[in-house]
Amino acid sequence: MTVDVQGILSKRLIFRGVASVITAVSLTIPPAIADTFHSHWIRGAIETTYHRLGGWNHFGDALNDESVSAWNGRYQHFANNKSIYWHPNADNGIAHAVEGRIRDKWADLGWENTILGYPITDELTPPDRIGRFNHFQSGSIYWSPATDAHNVQGQIRDAWQRQGWEAGKLGYPATDEITTPDGVGRFNRFEHGHIYWSPTTGAHIIEKDMFDLWGANGWEAGTLGYPTSDRYQLNGAVTQDFQHGRLQIFPATGQVLRTYDNKAYSSYRQIYPIVTTNDHPRLHEAGMMREVIQHMGTYFPLSGCPEVLAVGATCTFTTTGGGKGPATVDRISDTGFTLITGDGHPEGKGRILNIRFDHVTAPATADKDMVFTDPTIQKAYVGSNKTWLRMIVESFGETSTTKIAGPFSSDHVGTQVWSQMATSITQRIDRATTIYGKVTG
Repeated sequence: MTVDVQGILSKRLIFRGVASVITAVSLTIPPAIADTFHSHWIRGAIETTYHRLGGWNHFGDALNDESVSAWNGRYQHFANNKSIYWHPNADNGIAHAVEGRIRDKWADLGWENTILGYPITDELTPPDRIGRFNHFQSGSIYWSPATDAHNVQGQIRDAWQRQGWEAGKLGYPATDEITTPDGVGRFNRFEHGHIYWSPTTGAHIIEKDMFDLWGANGWEAGTLGYPTSDRYQLNGAVTQDFQHGRLQIFPATGQVLRTYDNKAYSSYRQIYPIVTTNDHPRLHEAGMMREVIQHMGTYFPLSGCPEVLAVGATCTFTTTGGGKGPATVDRISDTGFTLITGDGHPEGKGRILNIRFDHVTAPATADKDMVFTDPTIQKAYVGSNKTWLRMIVESFGETSTTKIAGPFSSDHVGTQVWSQMATSITQRIDRATTIYGKVTG
């Protein structure tokens, strides 16, 4: 404000014998600074935020003078469990309030001195209108009534953001960022899953079903290591990749294999003990079947099948005499699959082959259809107190006796073929890098 005092003060002033004359004077008076006093002075950027968010009714009295914080910032604490922090390099020099349980968490972590740094927002309400959050220079703190307040930062926060923050499938954070027992990685637990990070794998979401399966196999310290992908669909399964393998969870198929008919011409059933779950605790019949049909070249003794079997896929087998025997995948159940021979097969069209897996605990005797590929397996099986996983082969249906015999023509030929398959599974199943969950649904 500029005041022209010429004339108003153009008179002689006598003060303690000293004469002064002020003439033609222009006096400039600076604008008043809107400082506020509530137990302590509240000034500058902190004062601006104080009034912007409701003043004394919201914050209450100041508990300290404006004080110096880390890296030459400023702060004031207030009576209603609230603080206002300011730094010239945080959000273009705008001061922000941190309140309630979020403030308590930030204080527990070390205020602005931790990796989070200074607040760059006030306390905000997310779209669900349930929780609260503050963003900071290098992370966030989120609160909800069910989870309390927890920090999320770095690549874990980025991954959580990509899936939709608290509105995504994970919900609110339920822990702070925690160091894994190996000292290498970090993780946050959320309401409906986890996010794990390591320097070599980055951050990946592990939802509860996959987390439980991973945990049953030792988490990051187990055979699989850290996750290298989020979940995705593969061959009808929920799948997730890890440093040293893969997890898969299959939904129930609702399918039942063709019913074995032992009255049909040249029908046979053969039962092959494979391994025990005592020696291979991560294995079960559904998982063994899925391992086989996704790696046919590894386990199946007959060439001509695609590497991954699916309903409608065709295997073309080379039969005795160089003929070709087509067979199509008719059904895939939770624990097995059915092949049906097609036109041109040496045994005729409509021959049915079931290959399925089951388990038996403490077998007292050997079934009449049992085939042992090794005397040591026979000795271990009969009278065992363990749970055995078994492969069962059932061949039945119409057949032609006027053409060259094919792979499904007789019990004798079948024993040669399926003994090879049983042996292959026994020897190689423990090298499988995929761990399968129990069938869901």
